[in-house]
Amino acid sequence: MQKAAGALDGVRVLDFTGVVAGPFGTRLMADLGAEVVKVEPPSGDLLRGAPPRRDGKSPYFGQINCGKKSISVDLKDPRARDLVLQLVDKTDVVIQNFRPGVMRNFGLGYDDLKQRKPDLIYCSISGYGQHGPASGRAAYAPIIHAASGYDLAVMSYQDHLDRPLNGANATADYLAASLAMGAISAALLKRERTGKGDEIDIAMTEVMQNILAYEIHELQFKAERQRPNYGPVRTKDGFIIVNPISPKNFSDLANAVGHPEWLEQFPLNTKDRLKNWSLLMAELEKWTCERTAEECEEIIRKGGCPCSRYRDVWESMHDPQVDAREGVVEINDGTGPYLIPTTPLRLMQSEARPKPIVPELGGNNAEILQSWLGMDQSDIDRLAEQGVLFCAA
Repeated sequence: MQKAAGALDGVRVLDFTGVVAGPFGTRLMADLGAEVVKVEPPSGDLLRGAPPRRDGKSPYFGQINCGKKSISVDLKDPRARDLVLQLVDKTDVVIQNFRPGVMRNFGLGYDDLKQRKPDLIYCSISGYGQHGPASGRAAYAPIIHAASGYDLAVMSYQDHLDRPLNGANATADYLAASLAMGAISAALLKRERTGKGDEIDIAMTEVMQNILAYEIHELQFKAERQRPNYGPVRTKDGFIIVNPISPKNFSDLANAVGHPEWLEQFPLNTKDRLKNWSLLMAELEKWTCERTAEECEEIIRKGGCPCSRYRDVWESMHDPQVDAREGVVEINDGTGPYLIPTTPLRLMQSEARPKPIVPELGGNNAEILQSWLGMDQSDIDRLAEQGVLFCAA
């Protein structure tokens, strides 16, 4: 079936964000058809240098930024700022994740830009928000995981730990970027209805606190029955996890493994739920240790209880379910193709997919200045000669 243009087709975005908090959200917008122009410093987005690298380029950067265009200027240069202001006049959205106050110091804060373009949608992502005593603090995802309570919440579910777990995944960045994309989409809809722009303020700490709903209310209200920890169950060759939340799930699990007596031995609807859960998992592990993880997964799943074996990322990406949904696509950064997950945004009636091209630093300088501002090539060449525009060596 021929799909319509992307849901954000025709929307223009000036993207001043770097690393992940911001770029992932604008990548999703590009997946939906938005024209996203990445405004980069002469040195480029920090993520361009991130490992792993191939022939001097970062596939990590490529996955987060495919489908965008790049223009490179030094915002400290008044001539570059004047150029950016002309681009602002032609855009729908500005998004930035500098520390609060930086864009304002460049003359590119919301209050400055809304005077030029009252219907502008302006989104800021920061660690702690645009105001308050902590607003000026520098922050990356690991800092926010610690500051928000997330890391200690995760630690509280582990046995015998005396320090928080190590980690390298930028959870707070991805969540903040995704929510920014949602807020921008809502603001675009509002503008369509009212003609008015808006300012969006995404604080990564607030994003992380919002996913700690159980932990927040556990601290405020004493629970009669604590919820169990869901963790790995050892098998002959690896681990599985089971999640018998409902009475039916529990019944399905017990019957699937041939131990219906567990329903009476380890009831999960009493005040002894946590104790019984631990005993149940110990008994289950006796059964699983006699079988492979794949065998355990198949038996328990067929019985009706949610279950999965632990897989590495590469195996997960090559699962038959992923293949059936065409969940892996190829992109190319000029050094050759490589695989990335497809967009998580599936719109059945309109185009939604990662675009296969990764932008070179400043690789779209001329294209953007010509198509957005109608600038002549001779003027563009002059700006490059004067050191206003930059591109990859």
